[in-house]
Amino acid sequence: MALLNKQAYAVEKDRLVYDTKHPVDAAAVPVKITAEEDGVIKRGQVLDCADGEYSVHAANGEASVIVAEDTDYAADDTEITVSVYISGSFRASEVIADPELTAGDMEALRGKGIYLK
Repeated sequence: MALLNKQAYAVEKDRLVYDTKHPVDAAAVPVKITAEEDGVIKRGQVLDCADGEYSVHAANGEASVIVAEDTDYAADDTEITVSVYISGSFRASEVIADPELTAGDMEALRGKGIYLK
C-alpha cells in the first residue's frame, strides 16, 4: 500500500507550447544530416523543407516545422527520423533558429498552421 502514495512523476511546465488556441499536431519526418560529428537536434529547433527534404533551418530555406523532442544523431548518419510539431501556437522566445527567423519565415510557418507568439 505504501507504494501507492509515492509520487510517480513530476509535471514540468512546457515553455515551448504557448497555448491550445490552435490545435497542436505532430508528425515524424526524415531529416537530412550534414554534420560530421555526433550531435543533437534540440526541441524547439526550426526545420526547413525543400522538395520534400527536411533540414535544420538555414538562411535560404523555408521554415516548415518545429522539433518536438531532442533527437540524437551519430557522425555517420545521413538521415534520421524526428518528431515535429506541424501546427499549434508556440512561444517565439523558445524557438531555436540560426540564423534568426525573418518576417518571411514567420509568415511561412503561419501559412502551415504554426503561430509564434
